[in-house]
Formats: sequence, C-alpha cells, structure tokens
Amino acid sequence: MAEVFLAERHLPGRKPQRVALKRVLPRLRDDGAMTGMLDDEIELGLRCKHPNVISTLGYGTTQGHAFAVLEFVDGLDLASLREILSARGQVFSRAEAVHIAMRIAAGLRYLHGLRDDHGQTLGIVHRDVTPPNVLLGRKGAVKLCDFGFVRSNQQRTMTEPGLIKGKFSYLSPEAALGEPIEARSDLFAVGIILWEMLTMRKLFRGDTDYDTVKLIQAASVPSMAALGADVDDVLQELVFKALARNPQDRFPDAESLHNSLAAYCDYADLKADLGKLVRGACAYRDSRAAKQSKRRRTPKSGTRDRTQIDI
Repeated sequence: MAEVFLAERHLPGRKPQRVALKRVLPRLRDDGAMTGMLDDEIELGLRCKHPNVISTLGYGTTQGHAFAVLEFVDGLDLASLREILSARGQVFSRAEAVHIAMRIAAGLRYLHGLRDDHGQTLGIVHRDVTPPNVLLGRKGAVKLCDFGFVRSNQQRTMTEPGLIKGKFSYLSPEAALGEPIEARSDLFAVGIILWEMLTMRKLFRGDTDYDTVKLIQAASVPSMAALGADVDDVLQELVFKALARNPQDRFPDAESLHNSLAAYCDYADLKADLGKLVRGACAYRDSRAAKQSKRRRTPKSGTRDRTQIDI
C-alpha cells in the first residue's frame, strides 16, 4: 500500500540525518481509506518514544500527497536476516532468538500501554507483527515498525466486521476466524516468530492462503524439540503458552511475555550480540549485491535523481 525511500533530513545547525520517507503508492493516493491509514499511522508514530518501536520524526506533503518521516534503521529486517542465515547454512542461536523475541515483546508492552492526552488507554493492537516489520540495526537495535494495520480507539479508518487484516501466516486463530481481537493476538504472532527462529521453518504455511488460514484456525503447533531445535522443556512450554489457541490461555499481556523471556535468559544464562549477527548478515548481503552489480551492464548515460523537498 505504500512505498518507502531513503532520504536525508536537514535541520539548521545539525549534520544531515538519514531517514525513511513513507508515502501511499501513487495509484492509491486518491483512496480515502489508504490515506486515512497513513494519517492514523503518523498520529500514532508521533506519540511513540521507545527503543523497541520505530519513531516518527515528522510529516508533510509534496505535490498534494502526504508522507511520513520515519527513523532510519541501518541494518535489515528479520525476514531478510533469516533468509541470509538460511542461505549461509546457519541458524539463530537460542540466545539470539529469545533476545529478539524479548525486545519485540518490550515494544508491544509499550504500544499496548499507550494512553491519550487525557490518560485514557488507546487500546492498541498492532495486527501485523511479522518478520518484515521487525527491524534490526548494526548496533543491536530491535525495533517494531509499520503501524498501517494498527487498531486503536482513536483511529480514523475502521476495519469492517469480519475483514481480516495482516499477513496470513502470522494471524492469530481469532483473527483468522474473523472474531474480535485484542492485545493477546499480537502475542500469538510473537510466538510464531520465536518458533520460526528456533526451528528455521515456517509454522503455518499451506499450499494456498485458504489452507494457511485453516491451519492457523486449528493452531496445531509441532514440538520444536522433535524438529531438532535447540530448546529445553522450559523454553518449549513458554513458546507453547504464547501460541495457545484460546487467548485466555496465553500470557495475559506483553509485559508478562517479556518478563518470562527475560527470566528464561537469566535461568539459561543466555547472552546475545545481535549487532554482530546483523553486521555479519549485512556484510554478506552487500557482498552479494556488489557481485551482482558487476555482472550487470552499466548504462552509458543517466544518473540517479537527487530530489530535495521541504519538510
């Protein structure tokens, strides 16, 4: 629904700052629902100040179309990281997987607890907690991004009853059934992400989208240990609790999930250098890109456009 550009932000007396500029796709710019979702995303993002949530730095319009100015994370997303590890025949260590999941939970704890200017809870549910929406930086940052599907009490655009929003493979059972959702739906998605990092497999993937949704509705979760993952009984039970089919059987909130993951790190003495992991993956990605670039024919003329706009 949107396109994202790398940009520079110039402020008086400061060095240029790299930022991400997000705007609705050209073909959707006259779609009120799409632009309303971007407005909702901007309004929420401006409230967010947390190390595990992407920050919105500003907004503006160009040629009559709105855009958001977002914090730029120098690194890659979790989906790309997993692909690179798989290509290199590597896996996430147990420490890396648990620490990433713990920081996602910390971001959700913050989002779920956000309140308006009058102290009333915003009732936020992210609804799109997926590997592409988890950004990892070269210095070890883990940030949840993309609030386009967020549900809150103050959003302008409301989802029609029974309409499913989110990527099918990371829906909760209640979302896949078109039932009302709440914050614990996001915790189910964290459980999927953690299960997939530990096993390097997809948890819910059918031959078609319909088959995938039916698998999620059933919420049958295979044993990670049986698949050869580096897990013990304590971690397996923790993941199973996050992936309980009934929301009432999951962790009561993101804080409880975060604290349980943190306690497990202490119990198992798990330490992870996520920055080193990301830097290694980025080096591999950049090396592959450089090799592919050499194979391509260089155009005889033409240069990349550099456009300056006032924001």
